[in-house]
Amino acid sequence: MNKYESMVVITSKLPESEATQENLKLVTFIKEIGGEIIETDEWGKRILAYEIQKMKDAYYFVNHFTLSADKVSELDRYYRLDELIIRHNIIKK
Repeated sequence: MNKYESMVVITSKLPESEATQENLKLVTFIKEIGGEIIETDEWGKRILAYEIQKMKDAYYFVNHFTLSADKVSELDRYYRLDELIIRHNIIKK
């Protein structure tokens, strides 16, 4: 099990409570594929450096977790298929 950090940027079209629920779905998925959540940092609504899909701001969440290396591609696929996530990254610590 490796340690990872993942930042997700969720569309600002949602209210803050729904954006938080969306991040909870991501955390649940990480647990379902065998990961363990260490910590979640909710940064809230921030202004983007540049417009993405005609949006000037979005909700930021940083999740710290452990996960098997072979499951990272599965998590990346999940991020790409979720239409509410406008940007994401997964970094091995």
